[in-house]
Amino acid sequence: MKRTFIAVKSTLMDDNNKLFSDLKIKFKDSLINWVNADNMHLTLFFLGETSENQIADICNKLRVQLKDTKVFSFTLKRLGVFKNIHDPRVIWLGVENVDKLYEVKKCIDSVLLKFDFQVEEKEFRPHLTLGRIKHLKQKNILNDLIEKYNDYKFQEVFVNEIVFYESVLTPNGPIYKVIDKFALTQLMNGD
Repeated sequence: MKRTFIAVKSTLMDDNNKLFSDLKIKFKDSLINWVNADNMHLTLFFLGETSENQIADICNKLRVQLKDTKVFSFTLKRLGVFKNIHDPRVIWLGVENVDKLYEVKKCIDSVLLKFDFQVEEKEFRPHLTLGRIKHLKQKNILNDLIEKYNDYKFQEVFVNEIVFYESVLTPNGPIYKVIDKFALTQLMNGD
C-alpha cells in the first residue's frame, strides 16, 4: 500500500518565497510545521492508502480522462487561516479564478469514484498550505498579516500538468515522490 494524493505543483516566485521566509522568522518562537517550499502543492484528491495493484489502472484512467484538458491558471490571493483567527490551525494562501480547477477536480473525482475512493463531503476549498500550527505565540502578528494581505494578489500559477504523488511520512516531514504526471493540452492560437 502507498499513501497517495493528486495535486497541482505550485512553486512560489522569488518575492513570495521571501515573504514565506519572513513568515518563518516572524513566528520562530511558535511551533509551526512549515511546508517545505519544494513540496508546495494544491491537493485535488487525497486517496490515502492505495493498493499498488490499482495504481497503474488509476494512472491509465486519469490519463484518458484528462487528455483533452487544456492548460489553465489560477491566482494565489490573500493570506488566511483554518480554523479561525482565534484558534488557527493552518496558514494558507487563498486561490481565485477556480472554475477550471473545479472542472479538473470533477474529472478526477469521477475516475476515483470508480475505484471506490470516497469524495470528501465537505466543500472543496482550494488553498496552498504554508504551515500547520501546533502552538502560536503571536496571534496579534498573524492577525495583522491577515489584514495586510487580505486583498493581496501574490502570483498567477500556470497549470500544465496534474501530478499523482506518493507521500512517505518521515520524522522530518513528508517526502513526496512522483508516481505519474498527466500533461495538459497546450492552447493553440485562437483557443
